[in-house]
Parts: sequence; structure tokens; C-alpha cells
Amino acid sequence: MILKDLREMNPRESYRLLSSLIIPRPIAWVTTLGRGGQVNLAPFSSFMGLFDPPGAMINIGLRSDGSLKDTHLNLRERRQAVVHIAELALLEQLHASGDEAPPEVSEAKRLGLETVPSSFVAPPRLAAAPVALECELREEKPLNERSTLLILVALAVHVSERIWDEREACATCDKWQPVARLAAGGAKVPNYAALGARFSLGKPSLP
Repeated sequence: MILKDLREMNPRESYRLLSSLIIPRPIAWVTTLGRGGQVNLAPFSSFMGLFDPPGAMINIGLRSDGSLKDTHLNLRERRQAVVHIAELALLEQLHASGDEAPPEVSEAKRLGLETVPSSFVAPPRLAAAPVALECELREEKPLNERSTLLILVALAVHVSERIWDEREACATCDKWQPVARLAAGGAKVPNYAALGARFSLGKPSLP
């Protein structure tokens, strides 16, 4: 086994290492509203779901110039967001939305993504996304001078009819292809993955 002492690494080195090991990472595709009412759209792969209470935790760093990212600033000011799960058919738009843009630019509009009103929060949701969680900001936890953990509580979820199993009262994984992040390639170009083989082993039982 190769030993890497994370305490001796700078943030860029440890990120590159851990992002290649902790895979695949689900992507939170987040809409928020800017000060001028424009719809901001951005992807975050440092993200995990919460189940009790329902919601999400998103780790947000700073922009390259050291300022807050638009999503973080908008959440801090309005305390509302919609977290989407994208699928393979939306990969090009998902990827493009990661490009840094001025705060007054609506990535959703630039990418031709239709938005529809949410039910309980001000930011709209993406009409094409198969899953959308309407959320409120519960808490911010600074992790260091560069990174903050945002805890969001979900008020409601929208699920596409085509992936919904009414009998099981949940989505079924064989009807859609959610997209996840892998480590960046040699040219620091993001790599992605779709849901692959599924397995069912029944109830766990020790030998």
C-alpha cells in the first residue's frame, strides 16, 4: 500500500488525490436567485444527501479570485435553493454550467434550459431535470478560510413520472441515468460516470 500524509499536502494536492479515490460523487446541480432576480445555475460534486431531516450538504469553496461563489452568496442572502440531480441526456449543459460567469449572467438562460416555478421557494427549478429538491439553508459551517459546508433542509421534491414507481413509492434506478463525477483527467478536464451495472444480493447474512 502507498502511504500519503495529507498533513503534508497543500489543498490542491489533497483535493486531486481524494477526488480520485472518493468516487463516484453525486452532483448537486443548484439553482439560486441573484440580487437582480437572475437564475444562477452551478454544479457541485462535493455533495451528499441527508435523510433525517431530508436535505443536502454541499461543500463550497471560493472563486479563483478569493470571493464567494454566486451560489454561496445567493444562499446567504436569500436562504433558498433548488438542488437537482441531472442525468446523462443533460451532461453537456451540466458540464458547461461549471464555467465561471459574472453574477449578472443567468447560466440557465445562456444554456437554453427552461425553468418553471417552484412550489415553496423563490428559485425556480429546471424543467428538464428528473429530480429537484426545494431547499432552505439551515446552517453554514466554515471548515477553513477557503471552504464552507452548507446544510440545506428539503421542503419538497419533484420527481419525473417516468422514473417513479407508484407501487414502491420511490424512484426506480433502472429508468434513468444519473450523472456522477470522477477525478479530473491529466489536462484537469472533468471526467463523469453514468449509473452502470445494478446488483441485488438480498438480505445480508454473515457466514
